[in-house]
Amino acid sequence: MAYRQGVTELLRILASAVTALLVAAPSLAPAQSSQPVLEISGASFRPLPIAIAPPIAVGDEAAAADEIYEALTFDLQVSGLFEVVPRKAFLADPREPVGPEGIAWTRWSDVGAESLVKFEVTKGAQGPKASFKLYGIASQRLDLGSTLEGRRADARRIGHRFADELVKHFTKEPGAFSTRVAFVKRAKNSKEIWVADFDGRNAAPVTDRGGISLLPAWSPNGAELAFTFFKKSMEYPNGHPQLWKANLGNGRSSAFVGRGDLNSGASYSPDGSKVAFTLSTDGNPEIYVVNADGSGLKRITHSEGINASPSWSPDGKRIAFVSDRHGTPQIFVMDADGGNVERLTRQGNYNQTPAWSPRGDLIAFTARDERIVFDIFVVDVATKEVKRITQDQGQNEHPAWAPNGRMLMFSSDRGGKKSLWVSSADGNVQRKLGLADDGEYTDPAWGPFTK
Repeated sequence: MAYRQGVTELLRILASAVTALLVAAPSLAPAQSSQPVLEISGASFRPLPIAIAPPIAVGDEAAAADEIYEALTFDLQVSGLFEVVPRKAFLADPREPVGPEGIAWTRWSDVGAESLVKFEVTKGAQGPKASFKLYGIASQRLDLGSTLEGRRADARRIGHRFADELVKHFTKEPGAFSTRVAFVKRAKNSKEIWVADFDGRNAAPVTDRGGISLLPAWSPNGAELAFTFFKKSMEYPNGHPQLWKANLGNGRSSAFVGRGDLNSGASYSPDGSKVAFTLSTDGNPEIYVVNADGSGLKRITHSEGINASPSWSPDGKRIAFVSDRHGTPQIFVMDADGGNVERLTRQGNYNQTPAWSPRGDLIAFTARDERIVFDIFVVDVATKEVKRITQDQGQNEHPAWAPNGRMLMFSSDRGGKKSLWVSSADGNVQRKLGLADDGEYTDPAWGPFTK
C-alpha cells in the first residue's frame, strides 16, 4: 500500500512538473485560438501593433530577404489593420534567432509590439525560400508558421503571400496583396493600358496601339480587360471611342462595341456575363448593357442629361452611375434593369466615377469641393452618409476597391506628376505605388482574386 501511494505521489509530482514546463516554455506548435480575430468594424477597432524583425539571410539570399521584408512591411502598413513598429525603435539584437529559443520577449513588448514576425531566407529549389513565424508576444507562443518560395524575380511576391496569410489569420478574410492592378500610363503622345502587381512592381504593357486607351475594367475571372480605345478614321480624325477587350493570356486586343458616337466606361457584371457602359447615339450619353460578347444591347437609363460611369453592386442586382438629371453630376443607384432609380449624393456639385465596394456597403467616388479640388469620398449606400478619404493633398481621382473591400487605389498628383496611390479604406494610411518615374498614371482598376 505504501509503495502504491508513493508511486501515485511521484506521478502527481511529475505531472505537475511537466505542466509547469509547458506553461513556462514557448510553444513550438501554432496556437489555433490564442490570438483573437481582429474586429475590424465598429468604433472599438484599433490597428494591431506588430513588429517585423530583420530577416536572417543564409548564403547569398540577403538581397531577396530585403525585398521580402520591404514588401511585407509595405503591405501591412497600407492595410490599415496593423501598426507596424518602426525598425529604428527595435531594442532586440538584430541577430536574435528566429526562435522561439533566444527571443528576448520583453525587448519586443517594451517597444509596444503585441505580435512579432520573424523569418529566415535560404536557397530553395527555384530561388529564395522564406520560413516565417508569427508569435504572440504576451503568450510567447507560435501563432502561425509558413514556408514559401519562388523565383528570385518573385521575391516581393513571397512577402505579399505571407501578408495575405497574416490577414487571413487575424481577420478570417482573404488578403489582397497578391492581386494585380490595371491602369493607364501616359508617355509621350500616347496612353496605354498596363498591369502590375498591386504595389506597382512588375509592371508590363497590355496595349501598344500608339493612340489613346483609357478606363480599364477587369473581367471577374481576371482573364480579360475591357477598355475604351479612341480609334481614328476619316469620319473620326480625333478618334472614335469604342469598347475593346484585351486577352491577358495571348495579348490580343479587339473591338466588341463600337456603336454611335461614344462607347466608354465598361463595367463587368459580377458573374462576367454582361457589361454595362456609356453609349451616345444622339448626343445624349445613356447607360446600356450588353452581353459580354457584345450582343444583346439594351438601354437602361431614359432621362435628359448625361448618364455615365456605371458600376455594378457585388450581388449584380443594382448599378451605381453618374447623372446630371437634376442639374449637377451626382451619384445614383438603380436596379440592373434600370428601375427604382435613387439619388445617393446631395453634397457637392460635381460627383463622378462611382466604384461599388465588393463588400456592398460603400460606394467610393470623386468629388470636386468648393476650392475646385478633386478628392476621394465614400458614401454609405444604406444611410447615405458621406465621408472624406483624401484632403489637402493635390488632385485625387478615380477610386478603385481592392477585391476584399479593405483598401482603395486612386490617382493623385500630390507629388507633381499623376501617379497611383493605395489607401486603407478609412484613408488613415496612404502610400504611393512603386511605379517607374517615366510617365503619368491614371484610371486604376483593381483586379479580382484569382487562383
